[in-house]
Amino acid sequence: MNTPSYTYEEAPFDPAAPAPANIREGYRPLRLDERAMSVIERYFQAVINRRLMILAVVLLSVTVGVITYLMATPQYMATARIEISRSQAKVTNVNGVDIEDRGRDLQFYETQYNLLKARSLAERVARVLGLQNSEAFFTTYGIGKEEGAAAPKTRSAREQSARLESAATILLSGIEIDPVGNSNLVDIRFRSPDPALSAKIANTWAQEYIQSNLDRRFATTADARGFLEQRLNQLRTRLEASERELVAYSSGKGIVTLSTSEGEGKTSTNRTMVMDDLATLNNALNAAVAERVAAESALAAATANPNAANQSTLASLRQRRAELSARYSALLTKFEPGYPEAEALRTEIYSIDQSIAQEGGRSRSDALAILRAAQAKEADFRRRVEALTKDFNIQRSNMIEYQILQREVDTNRQLYDGLLQRYKEIGVAGVGTNNIAIVDPADVPRGPFEPSLPRSLGTSLLIGLILAAALVVIAEEIDQSLRDPADVQRELGLPLLGTIPRVDDKDVAEELRDKKTQLYESYLAVRTNLSFLTDHGAPGIFMLTSSRPNEGKSLSAYALARLFAETDAKVVLVDADMRNTRLDDLIDSNTGPGLSNYLSGASNIGDVIQRPSDQNFAMITAGPMPPNAAELLSSERFRDLLAHLRETFDHVIIDAPPVLGLADAPLLSRSVDGVLFVVESNVGKLRLVRGALRRLELPGAKVFGALVTKLDNRNNTYGYGYGYGYGYGRGGKQEARSAG
Repeated sequence: MNTPSYTYEEAPFDPAAPAPANIREGYRPLRLDERAMSVIERYFQAVINRRLMILAVVLLSVTVGVITYLMATPQYMATARIEISRSQAKVTNVNGVDIEDRGRDLQFYETQYNLLKARSLAERVARVLGLQNSEAFFTTYGIGKEEGAAAPKTRSAREQSARLESAATILLSGIEIDPVGNSNLVDIRFRSPDPALSAKIANTWAQEYIQSNLDRRFATTADARGFLEQRLNQLRTRLEASERELVAYSSGKGIVTLSTSEGEGKTSTNRTMVMDDLATLNNALNAAVAERVAAESALAAATANPNAANQSTLASLRQRRAELSARYSALLTKFEPGYPEAEALRTEIYSIDQSIAQEGGRSRSDALAILRAAQAKEADFRRRVEALTKDFNIQRSNMIEYQILQREVDTNRQLYDGLLQRYKEIGVAGVGTNNIAIVDPADVPRGPFEPSLPRSLGTSLLIGLILAAALVVIAEEIDQSLRDPADVQRELGLPLLGTIPRVDDKDVAEELRDKKTQLYESYLAVRTNLSFLTDHGAPGIFMLTSSRPNEGKSLSAYALARLFAETDAKVVLVDADMRNTRLDDLIDSNTGPGLSNYLSGASNIGDVIQRPSDQNFAMITAGPMPPNAAELLSSERFRDLLAHLRETFDHVIIDAPPVLGLADAPLLSRSVDGVLFVVESNVGKLRLVRGALRRLELPGAKVFGALVTKLDNRNNTYGYGYGYGYGYGRGGKQEARSAG
């Protein structure tokens, strides 16, 4: 008979994909608080389950801490406290408003903290204390003298530099810079095996930090002074050159300045000799013109009235003559004409008469002479003014270049004076106050800072707890096995039909015969739960499968067959795992044809149904392993077999192959009433279970629920474990069974 060929492609696994529709029936998503509690419970149970590992890790960490404490070298810490003030440079004499700039303050203090930890400062401290030549210092830190090492006086510069660098490295490893709260105070701490050395280095560190700060200031001032001196020399040379050029130009052009004025750094020429001479001659010319005009007026008056010019003189002469005549007449009345006094008066009167006559003819000639003299004087002054005017115009054009040279002299003088003033200010600022001061010098510590037994124990305990917690989290994240059977409902959306403890397969038959054992009671509970699946009781045909081999499905199928048979029901157990049967280890069946023989057409139904001698149910063994198990399970003969078994037996229990990696179980699921999915606790991964369930969804299988097997003491905290004392040995002896 030709059997149809079926191929089954495994669907790609997607952890985020939803569960099968028939699996989600009755599934209620967890709320956020329930999920949080679930995670908390999970890790709480993980801590309890791994308490021995946690205890071992913590004890190991504490032991290491105690050993470290006992072997550690005592360290002494000395602290020196300094104050660092923010120095503000005052660049003007105007008192302004201080504005708080927290950004600049943070930048300033962060810079100071890094300067306190600078290697240059460590080398400076080592050099001041001579640590590079101190063998005791290196011995204190466990660095012995090398064989063949040279004496300090005979060491080369390279060796000295290397030892200085080593000493600086040691100092940097022991120094700590700790700002004191929100203040300007900073603690300088140094720890070493020697208490006196710790205090000495802490104090020297603070002192050298202050000195290095001063050195940087003086170095900056010296650099500025050197730069200014160079610039002053250059400007002095330029100023002298420009002044010489100005003097040479003024001498060559005959420019003689009589007065200058200075304002806002500029020199202005107010008067030159040419300007002064021109102004004087111009005034003299104006006076000569006025004198000529007056002479012309006098000549005109003399021409019109000859005596007009000397009327006043004539009037005075006539008045004098009248007076003399009156006196002469008075004397004649008393004396003779020859009287001396009368003769003198007569002679004077005669002289006045002659003068009166001369004045009358001389008035016009005098006016003409005065006019000619005034004209000559005016002409002379005018010629001289015209000559000076030409000189002045020439000098004005020369003054343009002169002013240019003068401005260059002024500019060079301003630059020189400004730099000279700055040079003087820097010289005064170089001796300013320091902004760093030592508040508390370091004292020699009285006791060691490290090691501290409480601190070592606390630190090691904390490290142990952190390490143990990390290991627990990593183990939980890596271990995706089913620990809590309740996760069947939460994670898979399946009803939990039962939980089975871990047992030894060789004792199963004996344990199932003893109704007082936990194994019997567990499978009895499963049988009871199966009886509530349908309205007519337990399903007629169902299969047991799992995601991978060795999860306990064969044992469960055998146990359920026994327990269903105890109810006087007709039960047949079909071993459909033809590739890797495990029922042969549980049942002593007769060697004969099995399922593969019937499906291949080599045997009939009656030939493959067996009755094991020590069992209360019928069984169909797997038979020889066929090359095409999937094709046989999907054939028409297999469906005919199930139809015959449904009519003959009350319950048909099929031990199916695992789902992953094989197509047998999905093909079988199409021919049964439902599937009982077996999940091994503590071993299998939930993502594999989800993948197996998703494969069963494709052919439309109905999954009744899940059966969690092989529970042991690791599941006690979830309320599903059976603990030690429920192992199953021969003769009813109870002994613990390890989970491996």
